[in-house]
Amino acid sequence: MEAEGVDGLNAGKLGRGRAVASKKASGEDGSREASDEDEVDGWREAACDEMDGWRKAACDEMDGWRNAACDEVDGWRKAACDEMDGWRKAACDEMDGWRKAACDEMDGWKFAGISTGTMSFKRPMETRKSFGATAPPFIDYLKDILRRYPDGGQILKELIQNADDAGATRVVFIHDKRNYGHESILTDEFGKYQGPALFAFNDARFTSEDWQGIQATGRSVKRKDPNKVGRFGIGFNSVYHITDVPWILSSDHLAVLDPHEKLFGQGHGGYQWSLADNKDQETLKTIEDQFRPFQNIVEYLLQKKWKEVLEDQHFNGTLFRFPLRNEISKISDTLYNSDKVAQLFDSFIADAEICPLFLKSVQSVSLIHITADSCVNVMLEVTSSCSEGAVLESSDGSIIKSSTHFKDITVTSEDREETKNWLLTTCCMKEGNVQKLDSLAEKLSFLPQVDLAFPCGQNKDSGDSRLSCFLPLPNNESNKTGLPVYVNACFGLTDNRRHIKWQEEDQKHDEGAMWNELLVKKVLPQAYLMILKDAIELSKISELPLSSVYGLWPDLTHLEHKEKWHSVAQNVLQCLFRENIAVLSLAADEKRFVCPSEAVLPCDSSTSPKVSAAIQNVLISCGVNLVKIPEWVDRAIERAYPHPESLKRVTPTFLRTIVHKADLQNVTKEDKVSLLEYVLSDGTYEELQGLPLLPLSDGTFRSFTNKEEDVAFIDSQDFPRSLLPGCKHLFIPQDLSTTCQSHLKMLATRDIFNIINIDADKVTDLAKRSS
Repeated sequence: MEAEGVDGLNAGKLGRGRAVASKKASGEDGSREASDEDEVDGWREAACDEMDGWRKAACDEMDGWRNAACDEVDGWRKAACDEMDGWRKAACDEMDGWRKAACDEMDGWKFAGISTGTMSFKRPMETRKSFGATAPPFIDYLKDILRRYPDGGQILKELIQNADDAGATRVVFIHDKRNYGHESILTDEFGKYQGPALFAFNDARFTSEDWQGIQATGRSVKRKDPNKVGRFGIGFNSVYHITDVPWILSSDHLAVLDPHEKLFGQGHGGYQWSLADNKDQETLKTIEDQFRPFQNIVEYLLQKKWKEVLEDQHFNGTLFRFPLRNEISKISDTLYNSDKVAQLFDSFIADAEICPLFLKSVQSVSLIHITADSCVNVMLEVTSSCSEGAVLESSDGSIIKSSTHFKDITVTSEDREETKNWLLTTCCMKEGNVQKLDSLAEKLSFLPQVDLAFPCGQNKDSGDSRLSCFLPLPNNESNKTGLPVYVNACFGLTDNRRHIKWQEEDQKHDEGAMWNELLVKKVLPQAYLMILKDAIELSKISELPLSSVYGLWPDLTHLEHKEKWHSVAQNVLQCLFRENIAVLSLAADEKRFVCPSEAVLPCDSSTSPKVSAAIQNVLISCGVNLVKIPEWVDRAIERAYPHPESLKRVTPTFLRTIVHKADLQNVTKEDKVSLLEYVLSDGTYEELQGLPLLPLSDGTFRSFTNKEEDVAFIDSQDFPRSLLPGCKHLFIPQDLSTTCQSHLKMLATRDIFNIINIDADKVTDLAKRSS
């Protein structure tokens, strides 16, 4: 029909052209001035031009109709193709479903022992329900994490650890008790989160990887990095003890997580605003009450206006906001109020001074309280810094790579400021020395490194020392080692991160437990040896007191009921003695050290300090390598040295031998009397022969001999020295110790030397002589 219409239109136009030509022909005025041929050509040309115009118009109209027809055909063709594709996809899906159902049923029959090779089924095909493991709802997953992860100070430690992994140097926790307005908020549902909150700030910025990780709950994006403990892994989710909707402001975004999917609708677990997006910027500027909490804290922390942050399109740090849960939710029925936050802070404060010990980058942690009327109270600040002094490193040829340095930690609170100096040693086993350790390190992405920390200048007390996995593990008995050093490593931990795994009966083949055993048996002893050796070197240059050097020695009596750590201590001591290292300081010069085989160990602890001091003075004057060591070091030598009986030790016999050769002219009267008390103590009186240690009341000393000139009298209550006034100078002093007098009286009965107990006969004889 359309073609016929086009042809009719063209025919009409052609008829009109012929009529015009005929009219011109009949209008001749009879003039024959132009030739007939020229006139005919003019008409012909005019007719052709008009025909060309009609033809062009007709063609243009035909092209329009043709394009319209083609477009409509293309539309029908596309619609038909789309519908066919839909039918084809539906058919394929249905076929796949039938094929899967058939395969599943065939597998079921095969599993049941039915032969499918001949397709001779013994029962008709049935439709079966789908079967297989499914993932738990996300809320249930979070609830399980909270059951395993502890509430309390550990939450803050997890956030500090994440900040340290990010390279932050400063961490601030703020309890903001203020309530914020509800008039200008995103939706009414947000109103319940406008109350008090816990803020956590650090000065590191989120990377795109971090934004990815914060959404991948429980799957740390740093799992394969041995230098990271876990950026936003399972541990981060412990914040859900506190809140239902964590907020995050960092780098160029602000975001909120909503596991309940209530704030933005079902299927939307959160929202992210871009500081660089104009539309989002408008929201952040105009919905004032909603973002007022961030505005106030940003201005306090950075002294920077919220408007400036938006203009910069960037926040230089990371700020978490955890609105306190004020009603029971599906995630947790734990409500958080000011008292709970105070408990949270107190739990952290208990470990505050040791928290920065093994962190790589965080140097400052603060706890701040902001009251409802905006009063700011800095409750606590802990700062750490590497103090000036020598840094000792291991030699290139060693199987380990180690470094030892000092670290100062200062705790400042409302009522005190205290700084402690720590000695830290880091020790990493080089690859190729322990094959199993190497393979597990690669598989678990752990670092075969152990760090030790010792508080310098403190009285020895191993009761507080415990294990850390970069931050202190909970203060329970299983995490206390009894060693004088704090031990840190990338340990394999239990699911709740409260305990270290060990190869017990139920986890003999657990790789985390195997890793821990290897660290303790292979790396820890090397680290312990290194801190002992380095401490000695630092003592020699007066950078560490001798008391700290000996304070590093394990006290085996504190480890008697801790089999694992007792074994570690024994191993360390045996390695120390096997290498025959100069580890004992000379009493004559505490900066000089000798090995045990060259030393003279002091007398036992039952000897009085006065007597010990006298012995030390004499032995030093005689050039003896006497060492001065505390009791626990002495016990360690007795129990761990390979052949303790081969070592030289101060005994009465040893001292008698030295005194025989010594020049005692410069020894004081008091010291001589103390020496006498000691050499008498074992009752081996015969060995006193010739020792010039027999005191008389006139202040002189005689030798133990049978010579008449070396006589000494001992009086008694029945026969006092007043009976012989002319012989008073020959009596032993009255101020001798009771122990010493008892030994001398006993010695007098042996008739070995010229020492006499006065009796009636002796008084008579001496009286006759004097008359």
